Amino acid sequence: MGLGYLATDYVAQNPSWTYPDFKLRVWQIAHQLRSQNVNTVALWFEDGAKLACTLLACWHANVRTLCLPNLTQESVQWAEQYADLWLTDKSIEIEQAVVFDQFATEVQNVDQNRPLRAFYPHTELWLKTSGSTGKPKTIVKTAQQLWRNAEVCASVFGFPAGNDVSAVCTVSIQHLYGLICQIMLPLVLGWQIERKQQFFPENVAQACGSAKKSVLISSPTMLASIQWQRLAFPSLVGIVSAGGLLADQLSKAIQQQIGFAVTDFYGSTEAGAIAYRQGSTLWQSMPTAKIGVDERSALWIEADWLAGREQSEDVIALYATGFEILGRTDRMIKLGDKRLSLAGIEQSLRLNSLVSDCYIGQHPEKQRLACWLALNENGIEMFREQGRKAVIEALKAFLAQTQEKIGIPRFWRFTDTLPRNSQSKISYLAFESACLQKQREPIWQSETRVDNVHIWRGKVPIDLIYFRGHFSNFPLVPGVVELQWVMDKIPAFFGQEKIVQRIDNLKFQKFLRPNDEIELNLVWDKDKQRMKFLLKTADEPCASGLVIFSDE
Repeated sequence: MGLGYLATDYVAQNPSWTYPDFKLRVWQIAHQLRSQNVNTVALWFEDGAKLACTLLACWHANVRTLCLPNLTQESVQWAEQYADLWLTDKSIEIEQAVVFDQFATEVQNVDQNRPLRAFYPHTELWLKTSGSTGKPKTIVKTAQQLWRNAEVCASVFGFPAGNDVSAVCTVSIQHLYGLICQIMLPLVLGWQIERKQQFFPENVAQACGSAKKSVLISSPTMLASIQWQRLAFPSLVGIVSAGGLLADQLSKAIQQQIGFAVTDFYGSTEAGAIAYRQGSTLWQSMPTAKIGVDERSALWIEADWLAGREQSEDVIALYATGFEILGRTDRMIKLGDKRLSLAGIEQSLRLNSLVSDCYIGQHPEKQRLACWLALNENGIEMFREQGRKAVIEALKAFLAQTQEKIGIPRFWRFTDTLPRNSQSKISYLAFESACLQKQREPIWQSETRVDNVHIWRGKVPIDLIYFRGHFSNFPLVPGVVELQWVMDKIPAFFGQEKIVQRIDNLKFQKFLRPNDEIELNLVWDKDKQRMKFLLKTADEPCASGLVIFSDE
C-alpha cells in the first residue's frame, strides 16, 4: 500500500498544505540531510503534519531519528549523545536546534521521481520510554516496521480512506501510539492531519466539527472528560482509544451517544499494536500476529512488524474467542498469601458513582494496599457534607461486593484529578509521594504582582490533613491554619523574613471547605509598616486583617 494521496489532496489545513508542496518539502529536507552527511536527527514536534514530512525525509535520506517523550534534562542528554542535528517546529533551548520552516528552504534541484513510499525500510527510529513503570529505556524501530504496523491498523479498524477525513489527536505524537495512529495511519489512508494536539474537550469538538469527516485519536482520560451529551460531533466517523483502560461503562455510554463503538487499541512501545476491540469485552489480536503466554501467564507476541518474539509484562487470560487483560506482572502482587490484581481492583472501583479515577498499589511503608483516588463531583460533594470517613466507608462497602478483605485498600488519599501523563500513565514516584506526604498547604496555581499588591490563586486540597479529627464530619479549614497560610506567604513578598509585632482587625467571615477555589491578596503599606491581607473564595472574604511589623 502506498501513500494514499492524490495531487489535488491536502495533507493539512490551518494553514493549508497541498500534497505536492508536502512532497517537495520531503525532498528538500532529505537532500539537505544527505548533503550535510547527517546520520542522526533528534525530533521535537507539536505539528503532526510537519513531523510526518520530517520522518519521511529522514527515511529517504537513511537518517536515524530520535523521538523524545519530553524535554526533561534526562531526555535531552539522551538525545545529545547521538544527535548530529535537532529539528523542531518551535523554539527550544537547544543550541543546535533548527526550526523546520527555516531548514532546507533554498534547496531547488531535488529528484522527485522516486515515490515517497519507496524509503529506506531499515532506517531506524529510536524511542525513549518515559520510565513511568520503571527505568527508562531505548526502543528501536525501523521505518518498515512502523509502516507495516499502520497498514495492519488500517485494515482492521475499518475507518474510511480518503482526503475528506481528518485525524484529530489528543495524545502526544512523540510517543509510539501517536506516531502510528496520528502520523502513519493518515499517510497510509490519505487523511488530513490535524496539526496540533488538543487538550480540552471543547477544542476537540471544534477540531472534529471543522472537518467533513473526523477520526479522534485519544485516551480514556480525555474521553471520560468529554460531555458527550452536551458537545456535538456530527462529523465523527471513528474513535481510537489507547494508553490506559477504557472502562466498559464509558465505552457503552459513548457508543449510545455517537452510534458506533470506540476502537480500543492495545499495544506497547516495545511491541507496537497488539490487539483491539470494538464494543466487546474481549481483545482480538492483530491479523498476522501470533500471541501466547509464558509460565507467568504474561502475553508474548510475534508479528511481521517485529524483529522477533516480544515478551510483555501483561498478564492475560486466553479464550477461544479472544483474551482478557488481567493486569501487569508488576501490578499482580501477593498479600497475605493472596494474589491480587491491582488493575482489577481499580477497574471495579472506577464503577463507583463517587469515583473519577484511581490508582492502587502497595503502601510504600506498610504491608497493605493504598488507594490514590480522584473524586468526581458527587464524591467531592459527599466529602464536603459528610466527611472523609463517610466517603471511605462507602468505597470500602462498594469494593466488598467484588473483593476479598485483603483486596480492599487500608490507606486512602483523595484529590480531584490524578496526574496522568500524555500516555495516561501515573508515575509510581508520584503515588509514593501522595502516600507519604501530608497535605498542609493550599495547591497554589498562579501568582501575580503589581507594585505593592501580590495575589496568589489556588484551591484547598480535598485531603488537607487538618480536616481529620475535630472537623471530620463537616470538614473546614481552621482559622489558625488560614492565618498560617497568610504568614507563610509574607516572606515571599519581601524576599526575607520580617518581624511581626501584632495582627489587628482579624476577622473570619466564611468557612473554607475542601476543593474551594481561593485567592490570597497581600497589600503592603510601607509608610505604616503594615500588610493588609484578604483570603477569599467565590469573591467572598474568608479571613482578613492587618499584619503590623516592627519598625526596622
